[in-house]
Amino acid sequence: MEDDLSAPVLSRPESLAELIDNISPTIYDSLKSAIELGKWPDGSRLSSEQVDKCMQAVILYEAECLPQQQRTGFGLPARCSKQQKK
Repeated sequence: MEDDLSAPVLSRPESLAELIDNISPTIYDSLKSAIELGKWPDGSRLSSEQVDKCMQAVILYEAECLPQQQRTGFGLPARCSKQQKK
């Protein structure tokens, strides 16, 4: 599959495995960038639903394709600082 962001969106995958298989490293990087900036590469803003779905796709991709130390949030404390002070 080409690294086209619209292709996975236009054809609904049959399973989570198929969804993850359709995400290339370039698409993964584009999804992360879109989440961080709040907009697509063309400048249009992401809706809250799109942010949620992009985040889910990124988390699934990372869980299946990246080692644990490369995943988003690796190395963060398990508790927030307010709970640690108690």
